[in-house]
Amino acid sequence: MNYKFIIHILGRILLVFSAFMFTIIPWIFYFHEQELLKPVLLSISIPVTIGIIILLLVKNMNKVLTRREGYLIVSSVWVLMGIIGSLPFYLSGAIPSWIDAYFESISGFTTTGSSILTDIEALPKSILYWRSLTHWIGGIGIVILVIAILPVLRIAGYQLFSMESSGTMFEKIKPRTREVAKRLWGIYLMLTVILVGLLMIGKVNFFESLTLAFGTVATGGFAVTNDSVEGYIPYVQYMIMIFMLLSGMNFTLHYFLLKGDFKKVIHNTELKAYLGIILTVGLAITFILFFSTDLDVEMSFRESFFQVISIITATGFATADYMEWKEIAWVLIFALMFVGASVGSTGGGIKVIRHVVAFKQIKNFTKKLLHPNSVEVIKINEGRTIPDANANSILTFILVYLGIFAFGSLFMAALGLDFETAMGSVITTMGGIGPGIGTVGPASNFAHIPDIGKLFLTLMMITGRLEIITFWIIFSRAFWKK
Repeated sequence: MNYKFIIHILGRILLVFSAFMFTIIPWIFYFHEQELLKPVLLSISIPVTIGIIILLLVKNMNKVLTRREGYLIVSSVWVLMGIIGSLPFYLSGAIPSWIDAYFESISGFTTTGSSILTDIEALPKSILYWRSLTHWIGGIGIVILVIAILPVLRIAGYQLFSMESSGTMFEKIKPRTREVAKRLWGIYLMLTVILVGLLMIGKVNFFESLTLAFGTVATGGFAVTNDSVEGYIPYVQYMIMIFMLLSGMNFTLHYFLLKGDFKKVIHNTELKAYLGIILTVGLAITFILFFSTDLDVEMSFRESFFQVISIITATGFATADYMEWKEIAWVLIFALMFVGASVGSTGGGIKVIRHVVAFKQIKNFTKKLLHPNSVEVIKINEGRTIPDANANSILTFILVYLGIFAFGSLFMAALGLDFETAMGSVITTMGGIGPGIGTVGPASNFAHIPDIGKLFLTLMMITGRLEIITFWIIFSRAFWKK
């Protein structure tokens, strides 16, 4: 194991990370919160000091990164960032409990959006800015960011990129990983800037527009108001809805759209399934709301589609408490928590393409039972064939995902939570969604969860963010053998 190079990379990541933390300071002065200056500077000095010491001491290392070391780096980054990211919350006194601060930090970086805060608006604005920025940093991933910025990571860089990114990207933008990362971050930044401008047209001030854009494009869900985005005018809600939808798409499709390569977008199997699920479930809940409540057609449509898009993209913003809807409606919302966004997006969950491939594989298996001599293949994206081995690994992934969900639900129930809340807390943290069901629904929070439960749920957040295997493989005995 090339520990020197691993530590060297983590040191560089700490310096990049601390540069983001410096952006809190202008907001401290803007909002006249100078009492936060010392704790924030202390929070910044810790990663800066550690990073500099590492770079000064760790030199002359072998710059070869194997797949095993890639797994360790990626897993270490998220745990480390959660710890460092909790410092502004904890040292400022905004979140007095370190476990709560760590939960909020991990929830931010993994773009989960689950929160322990009972009164968000009581926190200083500069701390709320940092809370939202953690979403934006974690959106496409700190590792991809570093690949784009630091030349040292060009060595075997695709290993880090593929391990951290959400699933397998079926289309490459450029063969060189650093170029891929730059283009993805360019699209990410472009979507953020455009949304900020559109929100400001809706008379949302710059601070709230910026933090809302961070949470939307990163599919994170942290808002700076207690009612999430319910209090904003319909125009603002529609803009957020549209950009959640865009952010839940594979980001390579945005690149093809900008290039004018519409054929690759139109024939993308996952995109068609993604939009089809949203349209089907959205219309179903619209009808349920219209006929079971006193909402008019537009309000039923907006509340339905906002919640559906927010949940399937794993954003977690809310304009309504879906737990107050008819049971069939919120059960549909709960089912969407197992779907997830598109592969190669900022969203979480199992991912739509995995469900598509799994469905096709099961369908082919059924056909072969009836016609043993038939040759059945899975095709996506203009006839691209998926090998049986890949399809079977996707089925295995889904089964493992559901198995961890079942175990996690039993664990949380054993801590004294009702089973509805236990299931809701686990699937929403694994999927990086934010609100769940039961007492962790959209109108509630995670403050009442026992500390051991909060730590377990942070583990679920990291597990889901790194797609299970990347994180859990480092705990196997075989991983540490030569």
